[in-house]
Amino acid sequence: MIRQRVSLRRRTGALLVLSLTALFALALVYGGVLDALLALKLHGLGPDQINRISGYRTAYHWLAGLNRGDFTTHHALIAGFGGLLVFLFCTSLMLRSLPRPYLTRSELGFPVDERGATVVRPRAVERIAEVAAQGNLHVIGATGRLGDGELNVDIGIDTPPAAAETLSDVRTRVHEQLGQHDLPQMPVNVTLTGYEP
Repeated sequence: MIRQRVSLRRRTGALLVLSLTALFALALVYGGVLDALLALKLHGLGPDQINRISGYRTAYHWLAGLNRGDFTTHHALIAGFGGLLVFLFCTSLMLRSLPRPYLTRSELGFPVDERGATVVRPRAVERIAEVAAQGNLHVIGATGRLGDGELNVDIGIDTPPAAAETLSDVRTRVHEQLGQHDLPQMPVNVTLTGYEP
């Protein structure tokens, strides 16, 4: 059976990064078109007309006219903190837009017999694990996730001192339920996600 092994979640910041990238690309194209018009020196589109459209000369003369006295301590602090905030914002966007690969869930297949093939969907296996975990009196919540050849169970408990015994008991209960339902045995990873007294 061919398994889908890797999938990519679309991050929440990916759309914003894509929008900013598109705006930056449009700005580059706009500047390139203006440069091409200046180089071609088409009739009626001289430097004055291009400057009236884009303001490139005005911006250049303003930047060239700045001197050391224009940068007071107050202005330097504003520019420094502003640059830091922009850096942190862009870093956050970059981290949010990175793909997060994860193993996809796959169906459990059984050998074909005279009555046909039996297929167990991932959610059924996860539900069996969740019900088995909630059979422990200290478990107040359980979430199962079937991975590639392993079963992950996250649980919340009501008392920290019983954590070690509860984790071991939940693993045992899940294995017993897999055997009771004639499902293949697989590694069961039980993770404690929190507790509520």
